[in-house]
Amino acid sequence: MRLINKHQLADILKRQRQQQLETESRIRTIVDAVAKHGDEAVRKLTKKFDGVILENLEVPIGYLKKSLIDLNKKDRVIIAETARRIKRYHEKQRIRCFTIREKAFSVSFKSAPLARVGIYIPAGQAPLVSSVLMTAIPAQVAGVREIIVCSPPSQNGTINHFIAAALYMLGLKKVFRIGGAQAIAAMAFGTESVPAVDKVVGPGNEYVNAAKKLVAGITGIDMLAGPSELAVLADKTGNARFIIADLKAQHEHNGGNVFFITTSEKLGRYVASVVEDGWWIKVASIAEGVELVNKIAPEHLEIITRDAEKIACDAVAGAIFLGNYSPCAMGDYFAGPSHTLPTGGSAARKSGLSVLDFVRTYAVMRGTKEFLVQYGGAGERLAEIEGLIQHKNSLAVRRRKHNGV
Repeated sequence: MRLINKHQLADILKRQRQQQLETESRIRTIVDAVAKHGDEAVRKLTKKFDGVILENLEVPIGYLKKSLIDLNKKDRVIIAETARRIKRYHEKQRIRCFTIREKAFSVSFKSAPLARVGIYIPAGQAPLVSSVLMTAIPAQVAGVREIIVCSPPSQNGTINHFIAAALYMLGLKKVFRIGGAQAIAAMAFGTESVPAVDKVVGPGNEYVNAAKKLVAGITGIDMLAGPSELAVLADKTGNARFIIADLKAQHEHNGGNVFFITTSEKLGRYVASVVEDGWWIKVASIAEGVELVNKIAPEHLEIITRDAEKIACDAVAGAIFLGNYSPCAMGDYFAGPSHTLPTGGSAARKSGLSVLDFVRTYAVMRGTKEFLVQYGGAGERLAEIEGLIQHKNSLAVRRRKHNGV
């Protein structure tokens, strides 16, 4: 790992975010092609980037079903148990609706699931079976009526059989063998084969991220979720072997960004001598370390210090792991929360995927003549201040009628 200071950290973050803009510019032609030419563009792009010629973009249900049947019993049990834990966590996130009642007025806060969402499941580098569970289960708990899925095809023209098995286990049968930016565009705009969705969710590489950003005005998106990141904040209580293992694990995500921030020079130099990639920073205090963490706003943050829980209250990250025995990989699989998390500094303003991403909320209001008599005058005056005379009249006409004018 390379030793840097806080000024160099700022330069690194600036360059990374500039690269995001450059990638977005390159991806725009792919998004535009799919928007204009639909399935034809998707097929051409799939041949170009995946080396696969596809006639039918949809994965046959028979293949999904057979993938689950062929799954060995041990793997089936593991996937089912992981799904149970994820479902249990997300069922606690249901929105609480309410109604406020006055003598002459009522207002209700209500929610409803989105009608159709599209989920992207990466598979280019590794078959992310866990991403199937981490994205689809929150949507199902929310009550989404229709879920479609896109995942990149392998060389034989099918999607990964582990991904296929997990999808069928969850009852997801509308699946397309499309990857990358073209998959995001297909779900956003709709094609002859792929229905347009209300929201696109799921992790991906920088190209998927750029495509999601470009279609955000056409459809909803969850967040910018990838490439993956990990920051570790540690004092001398940090276990070097554990930290090294976690930093190396993060590099399996296409060499994901890793930052090691520590108050212990001895620990820092040892870890840096073993881990080849990434950056480490020596700080004078944990408070200074938290300040740097918040500038990064990483996807994952491990806090391995004394009073870690207290420190976590001031930290900004997509997900936080406390202590020597809470590795980031725990959250990738079986902890319960979705591992689809904001990256590229967006954790400062976005949250990880949850049930809330799959619902819309709205208000229902009912007034009476008495309510408008009491409060209509205030509304009329506010409309006057804003110069919106017809707004004023909309209230006044009802008050005049009630007063017999």
